[in-house]
Amino acid sequence: MPADRPAPDRPIGRFQPPDVRRRQILDAVAALLLEDGYEALTVAKVATRAGVAKGTVYLYFASKQELLAALQAEMWDRMLQRPAALVQQPELTWTDRLDGLVAAWITTEQHHHELYHRLFHELGTAGEEPLTAARDLLVTILTEGHAAGEFDVPDPQLTADFLTHAYTGPCHHRTGADITAAVQALFRRVVAAPPGPSR
Repeated sequence: MPADRPAPDRPIGRFQPPDVRRRQILDAVAALLLEDGYEALTVAKVATRAGVAKGTVYLYFASKQELLAALQAEMWDRMLQRPAALVQQPELTWTDRLDGLVAAWITTEQHHHELYHRLFHELGTAGEEPLTAARDLLVTILTEGHAAGEFDVPDPQLTADFLTHAYTGPCHHRTGADITAAVQALFRRVVAAPPGPSR
């Protein structure tokens, strides 16, 4: 190639680390699922949307079902695994753990509501959906917090049912950074926890 001729540009995104490439593929799946629904979703469309070859998608996911399972697993992580990890940290108060669960719920509800509905209410899963398991985790937090004398919750099951359904209203009708702190304060008031952040 002559010295005065510029080298051809490398295709954008052609050489990406596996985690970046996987993220691009899953983002494409989520976008297509929201736009056109499950029935219209194909691996070929995912590849086009992600800007990769169809074979590249198959390097990461063996089928359309695996693509959807990966998105469902991510939603599980947002709703359950992160706040569940807080329960295992003995240095935290039960109010800290309750605040963490509320923050995870609100983040998922505000930023992923439509995708959540598509993934779990329209497609279904082999087991329970994340919100059901998150509600059970809330029961654990309320039960243990009550036993520790930090909460006043004589009926954790009923209180968890109330809180699980009550938090969705503010999420649907209000937005902004202040909503998380406001709902956390309401949860604390219901369980008679300290009125402000515990740390």
